[in-house]
Amino acid sequence: MPRISYVPPESVTDPELVDALEQSRKYGTPRIESQAIRAHVPDVLRTFSRSWQLVFREGVLDHSIKELARVFIAKTLECGYCAGQRPHLGAQAGLTEREFDEVIEFRKSTVLGDREKAALRWAEAIAWDPAMADDEVWAELHKHFTEPELVELGYFIGLTMGQQKFLKTLGLKHGELGTESLAGLAPDVAATLQNPGHT
Repeated sequence: MPRISYVPPESVTDPELVDALEQSRKYGTPRIESQAIRAHVPDVLRTFSRSWQLVFREGVLDHSIKELARVFIAKTLECGYCAGQRPHLGAQAGLTEREFDEVIEFRKSTVLGDREKAALRWAEAIAWDPAMADDEVWAELHKHFTEPELVELGYFIGLTMGQQKFLKTLGLKHGELGTESLAGLAPDVAATLQNPGHT
C-alpha cells in the first residue's frame, strides 16, 4: 500500500469528483490510484482533473507530443508507475510502443521526427538543466511550434514532472484499486496484472 492511504472511490459523492474518478477508469491516465490519493483534498482532485482534461487531453498542441514528453519525464525520473501508463488516446494520436521505447535515446531515434525531438530536448532541459535550453534549442522550438503551443507544452511538462515526483515518493502500484479496467496501461504492465504469476 502507498505511504498515503487511498480514499475509497465509492465514498466520493461530489458529482464532479465522481466523474473525475470515472474518467480515470475510462482513460487510464491518470490512473485511479493517483486520483484516489488526490481525493483526500477535493479541490486538489478537482483542479488537477480540470487541468489534465484541458491541457493534456484537449488543448492547442497535438496530444502525441504531450504524451511523448510525459513518458520521457517518467522514464528519466524512473517512475515505473507513470512510465507504465499509456493514453487511451494513444492509438488515435498514432503512437506505438516503438516511439515510447526510443523516447530516452530520442536523439538517435529513426521513428521520432524533428518536431518530437525538439519537444523532448526542451522536456530534458525543464526536467534536468534549464541551461540546456540554449539558442539552438529555442530556434528549433520556434521552428516547429507556435508560442501558444510552447506555453501549453511547458506548462504540461512542469505539471506532469511535479506530479510524477510526488507519486514516486508514495510507492503507488497499478491494480491496487482493482484490475477491472486496464485502460491506459502499457502492454507489458497490463499483461502482468492479467497474469500475476508471470513476469
